[in-house]
Amino acid sequence: METINKKLKTKDILGYTIGSIGDSTSYNFILSFLSFFMTTVAGVSPAVAGAIISIAIAWDAITDPIIGYIVDNSRSSKGKRRPWILRSVVPLGASMVLLFLKVDFSAAQKNLYYLILVLVFWTAYTAFNIPYYSFGSVLTDVDSERVKLAAFREVLGYVGIFCASSVPTFIVGKMVASGFSDANSWFTVGVITAVISVITISLMWWMTKGKEPIEEVAETEKMNIKGFFVQIWSLMKMKPYVLVILCALLTNVYMTLFNSSLMYYVTYNMGLAETQASLMFTAMNIVSIVFIPFVTKGVEIFSKSKVYVGCTIFSGSIMILTMFTGIPNIAMGCVYVVLVGVGTCAYWMCIFNFLYDVVDYDEFQRGKKRDGIIMSYYSFLLKLGGSVAAAVQGILLEQSGFNPTLAVQGENALNMIKIMFTILPGVCLFGAGVVMAVTPLKDKRMSALRTALEKKRLGESYSVEGFKELLDNQQ
Repeated sequence: METINKKLKTKDILGYTIGSIGDSTSYNFILSFLSFFMTTVAGVSPAVAGAIISIAIAWDAITDPIIGYIVDNSRSSKGKRRPWILRSVVPLGASMVLLFLKVDFSAAQKNLYYLILVLVFWTAYTAFNIPYYSFGSVLTDVDSERVKLAAFREVLGYVGIFCASSVPTFIVGKMVASGFSDANSWFTVGVITAVISVITISLMWWMTKGKEPIEEVAETEKMNIKGFFVQIWSLMKMKPYVLVILCALLTNVYMTLFNSSLMYYVTYNMGLAETQASLMFTAMNIVSIVFIPFVTKGVEIFSKSKVYVGCTIFSGSIMILTMFTGIPNIAMGCVYVVLVGVGTCAYWMCIFNFLYDVVDYDEFQRGKKRDGIIMSYYSFLLKLGGSVAAAVQGILLEQSGFNPTLAVQGENALNMIKIMFTILPGVCLFGAGVVMAVTPLKDKRMSALRTALEKKRLGESYSVEGFKELLDNQQ
């Protein structure tokens, strides 16, 4: 395969990263509000809502490596990633709309309705998300260009988070204040977020025509169950990869608990309406965008692992401390989510570059690019963490005595919501930083490896000077 070592044009960066708006909008809207909608609007019990989300995320996790394996071995004259992205658009948008429709069914029918639709959503999201992020590994293998790509992707990703968090809460608050029902208000924002997701993903697909290396189809192999599990086993023997996916698992537990608990905390612990919650979401998103250049510069001066570790441990510590200090008002609430956003920003800025390092390391070892299965198994464990967190959240709410029909919750319920919004996600994010502190794929080593990898692709002689310890001690 010919080398992909190149600098990217701004139009190519924007063409690819605009898809991050659709990715972040769809993912964060469902993650942040589906549990709240089902329990407080649709009339699903907290334990059942938690079980529905947990089952769906577990299903999504199971399909991740399967889709990644299929994508790696797809054959198409248009590339092996972009066709899957196109196929995902319609079911993704349709399921987002229907998930926020309040239905007048019996309890069992209602539970089944939301379960089926959330399964459709996560399947469609995976069919888009896996090839989308693996696409980034073939646009360039220059580390500085990948950091630039991550910066653009994260800026637009936070635009998506804004569309998924601040916009819905603001619209719902205004519509309810104008006399619309909660059900109609949430259905409206379901339509709006679905349209945003579909349009931006479609634009990305259209703007990246001709950017995927077609010669990769020559590397495909006959797909079978044994080959699938052989590849999974080989991944789990790579220490650098295991550290990345353990970090991802912990981080998604943090994100699931923190994001889905925010509305509960603002509504019941702080006694505020959706419009005030919108202020907290907005503060977190704006500051996270502002923080991106500092993360980029920090990576340039130090390294992505040092920046990531520092930021996540800092934010994790803030969350743990807040359990004991509390959040007395909306101003302090905004400060809290801003400080937490430092770790979140660093995670999304760095995690895919960690994975691209693994892709390059693995290609050097095996002589084949396996970005699909590498990205998808990462996603599998990321969502496994989310599945566990969603189930635990539902059970904890139920056991604490939380009652969605009450405007004022009991002391046990309020304390449990506080725990799920502060110390529990804080411990997970702190742990994720500690895990990545011991990664062997340091920037200098990977720079030397990529130089050798480029020569290896071209059939030229190369030296392992500067990264020999990786070959001696890993896998």
